[in-house]
Amino acid sequence: MITFRIDEMIPCLKNVSTGEIFDTEVVRIRRKSFLEKFNSKT
Repeated sequence: MITFRIDEMIPCLKNVSTGEIFDTEVVRIRRKSFLEKFNSKT
């Protein structure tokens, strides 16, 4: 589980401490099998 707080609406993730911006893609997961290709490193 990822816990986060929204403090600004922008189309990406931003580290508020450093100002660093990360490209972000949000996808809807429809099948549990989709998660098989992901692990803690990815």
